[in-house]
Amino acid sequence: MVLALDPGITRVWRTPDSIQFGVDEPVLVLDGITSADERMLVALAAGVTAEGLRLVADRARAPSGAVAALLDRVAPVLAPDRREPPPTPPLVVLDGAGPTAVALGVLLSDAGADVRSGLDWSDAAVERADVAVIVASYAVEPQRQARWLRRDVPHLPIVFGDAGVTVGPYVRPGYGPCLRCVDLHRTDADPAWPAMATQLHTRDAPGETAIVVAATAALAAALLLAASAEPPHGPDPGVSARLPRGRCDWVSRAWAPHPECGCLGLPP
Repeated sequence: MVLALDPGITRVWRTPDSIQFGVDEPVLVLDGITSADERMLVALAAGVTAEGLRLVADRARAPSGAVAALLDRVAPVLAPDRREPPPTPPLVVLDGAGPTAVALGVLLSDAGADVRSGLDWSDAAVERADVAVIVASYAVEPQRQARWLRRDVPHLPIVFGDAGVTVGPYVRPGYGPCLRCVDLHRTDADPAWPAMATQLHTRDAPGETAIVVAATAALAAALLLAASAEPPHGPDPGVSARLPRGRCDWVSRAWAPHPECGCLGLPP
């Protein structure tokens, strides 16, 4: 087993005998570092076996128990065991096309995700997906979101309209509102919404400028990567973010489950 300090945590000396791990959000501060401790820290920074670390301590004439004491102190900043297999990358299916889908795929792939696009619904990856992204114009077709809902696959819509773009709400089946809930709320606000939506599903996405694409893809990628992490780091179900046309700030909105939708149980 190789012992090593986590290379992703910045180390900086506070004083000649005090070192801090992490700058903006310190993880650990070690005070009272001896010359032997410093040599062992250098070895840990490069990666060393437990036997090699004991040899470093012996050559530095460290007292008995110094290795165990130092390892106990630096435990929060040690890298994971290199013998452990790397975690399985999240499988993300892009349900949609266009510049935003392409940019999002690049960002997610660069972060280590397994990104698939242009799949048939019979593809095995559709069933195994950890999360799906639905890119749509004006509104998401009911059958598109229903296909993911039936498979219990979390999904994130990206919907372009003539007044801006909306990312979300992130749908976790069984936990919070679904996209039908959103449509029902919009129908409550405007009874003509279903008739208008059916005319808009196949239209080209408006407003996909380079700046909007970059901002939208970055936000969606961050949400999806957070969703693949351990709770509670994932996005809140039922919350959407809207970037109005010509603006630079996202506007959040929380959606509640609609009483006439059965996504969380049979409606009354």
